Order: sequence, then C-alpha cells, then structure tokens
Amino acid sequence: MLAGPRVLRRAFTLLRTNPSLWPWAVLPFLVSLFAFALAIWAFVANLDALAAPLERALDPGEPSEWWGWAWAGPLLLLAVLVRWLLLAALAVAIYFLFTVLGGVVAAPFLDVLSERVEQIVTGERARAAGGFADALRAALRSIVEECKRTFFFLGVQLVIVLFGLIPGLQPVAAVASLAWSALFLPLDYTAYALDRRRVPFRARRRWILAHSEAMLGFGGFGLALFFVPGLSFLCLPWLVTSGTLLVLELGAPE
Repeated sequence: MLAGPRVLRRAFTLLRTNPSLWPWAVLPFLVSLFAFALAIWAFVANLDALAAPLERALDPGEPSEWWGWAWAGPLLLLAVLVRWLLLAALAVAIYFLFTVLGGVVAAPFLDVLSERVEQIVTGERARAAGGFADALRAALRSIVEECKRTFFFLGVQLVIVLFGLIPGLQPVAAVASLAWSALFLPLDYTAYALDRRRVPFRARRRWILAHSEAMLGFGGFGLALFFVPGLSFLCLPWLVTSGTLLVLELGAPE
C-alpha cells in the first residue's frame, strides 16, 4: 500500500533535481492551465444563455392574490436553489470536459516526459531523434491511446451513474465511482511506459489487479491531489513521472 506514496515522493524529487525534465513538465501544466481558462471563459460567456431556459422552466409565476405567496414563496426559493445547483453542475461538466481535452492535447509531451524519466532512472542513452514523420506518428499514437483510455473511463463511470439512479443504491454508486477513479489513475498514468512496451490492455488489467494494494495506494493518494485547489494543474507531469517509476519498480507485465 505504501508503494504508491513512495513513488510519488521519488517522482517529486526526480522532477525537482533534473532540470532536463522541466520543459516536458511545464508544457502539460500550461496546456492544463489554458484548458481551465477556456472552461471558465466558455461558462461565463454562455451563462445568460444557460440560465434563461432554467429561469423560464422554474419560474412559478407571481400569484394574483397576496395569500398565493404561501405556496408561491417556497416554490420560488426552491426554483432559485435548483437553478444554482443546475448551473453548478453545468460548470463542473464544462470544467471536466476541457480538463479531459487538455489531458489529450498534453499526451505527446507527457509521453516524452515518461521516456526521459525512464532514461534517467535506468541509465539508458536517449534514442536518436527521428524525423518529423516519426515525431508526428508518436504524437498521434499518444493522443489516440489517451482518447481510448478517456472513453473507457467515462463509459464505466456512466454505468456507475446509471446504477446510482436506482433508489437506495446511491451510496454504493458513490463508493464504486471513487474506487474506479482510484484504480483508473494507475491504469492511465502507467500507460505511457506500458505503451512503449506494447503491453496489451488485458495484460494491464491483470497487472493492476495483481498489485491492487500498491495501485490503490497510488490511485487513492493521486485522487486526493485533485481535490486540493490549484494543485490539480501540477498533477499531470507528477503522476506520469510516478506511474513510470511504478512500472520500473514493479516490473512491466508480460
């Protein structure tokens, strides 16, 4: 269970003491920051358009008699509460969408970061740089693989959400959602090192479950980082570095 926090500490030290890694850590950070700013702009720019239909749908109307406020008043307060809850849900959805898009765009830089980390730890020499076509193919491969992992994560989360619509099962769905997120983080952030080794997805799943305690420790601690305001922007390069170290420490699946 302590393997996850241990590699996170090692990864932080590695990033701090190796300036050659800083450009590949800063670029994903800037992409994430840009995605966050874009999410805020998209929400604020469309706030009136989003709020107007909600206000029309939830407006209880003004009663014709004074005693009508006995029922219209509580309805009005409920409408205001529901409106703000729905707007908050839309804001979270927009933020999550742009965060996912930012992760996809940052995937090529994170792939290079993972490769450089592995070279430093193992002492291997850097591969000779290929041409533009090779770099483009590597970038496209990273983006495609990140899209696959993202859709896989969202698909399972959607099933959990639908499961949670059944009355009485909401607490079970909430725990399942957190557990799935904690398991997905090691699956996602070890993927850059495993992609280079052409490890099939089925073998990765078996590998994650075989080291479930270490993976839950890594994923749970990493998930907690996303709830710290502002720290989530720094998580991408840190977690990718940690995931690469986890692959080297535990050994890649066959």
